[in-house]
Amino acid sequence: MKESIAGNGVSVCLALCHMPIYNFTAMTTLENVYRMLKEGEGNFISGESLASSLGVSRAAVWKAVSALQEKGYEIETKKHHGYRMTPCDDYNELSLSRLSPIKVFFYDEISSTNDEARRLVNSGEKPPFAVVAARQSGGKGRRGRSFSSPEGGVYLSIVIHVRDGMNIEHITTAAALGVARTIDSLGFESRIKWVNDIYLNGKKAVGILCEGVVSMEDFSVSDVVIGIGVNYTTKDFPPELRDIVTSLYPDGKPAMGRAQFAALEIGNVLSSLSDEAYIDEYRKKCFIIGMDVNVITPKGTREARALDIDRDAHLVVRYSDGSRESLSSGEVTIRPALEK
Repeated sequence: MKESIAGNGVSVCLALCHMPIYNFTAMTTLENVYRMLKEGEGNFISGESLASSLGVSRAAVWKAVSALQEKGYEIETKKHHGYRMTPCDDYNELSLSRLSPIKVFFYDEISSTNDEARRLVNSGEKPPFAVVAARQSGGKGRRGRSFSSPEGGVYLSIVIHVRDGMNIEHITTAAALGVARTIDSLGFESRIKWVNDIYLNGKKAVGILCEGVVSMEDFSVSDVVIGIGVNYTTKDFPPELRDIVTSLYPDGKPAMGRAQFAALEIGNVLSSLSDEAYIDEYRKKCFIIGMDVNVITPKGTREARALDIDRDAHLVVRYSDGSRESLSSGEVTIRPALEK
């Protein structure tokens, strides 16, 4: 039996979510037909060629194409020409399974990818795997806040197993750097606000929430769920967020499809988690160093100056009374100039 923990508190994971829309392992012919049509997107491929390449009958190819069409994929059929897939934003389970370095469970809409990830772990699914959704109806942020998750975002949770010797305190900051690397590979210059918010041009574009799964055998954290929400092509935000958040591509013209971006993001996060020297790069991208901040804890709010990020990924601050502290968790907000 396992329990889930979020932040500094502990909560038993009991919520049941919808089951995954598809089971990848049961779709060999379907997935392979999709892959070939996707690779030749915009061009006709004959049924005979598909059948020969896959080692199946033409009837099996026709059945797979029909099933894909029933699921909403736009595939044109033409006598003596074969089949042609219409170009589209291929944000679906088949495309993700083709691109992702780890197993993916995909949903058009779900309450929370983190909740479903924990449910899958508690049901026996072995990490690493990812849960990806086009929309969330109950996305979660830090300190119990909601996370706006409309159409156009990339919402996913990566589940990893805690290995011997792994520093759990580094997971959140390493994951943030992995996401930042993904964004920067598209030509942006992202910055990180400790611990894990990613900003573009002074506005928040990414939120990250890490939660642990505790083994009831020894009460240690056995797995970690890394929840990541990226405003990718999101256009509409709630009124209270419009002045403080942004999207990578608010014009709706991204450099790559969401499936390709999600897969790249998953790979970069996993790579950052294995990068023992990541903290130097993280420190350079952390824009609050040297700034006056408010440190928010359960005991209250204190004014401080952010001095550094130490080797343990703690934020080193100096309070107004001259005392110093290395913060392992918590929240900081930037103090406006008029409060200095």
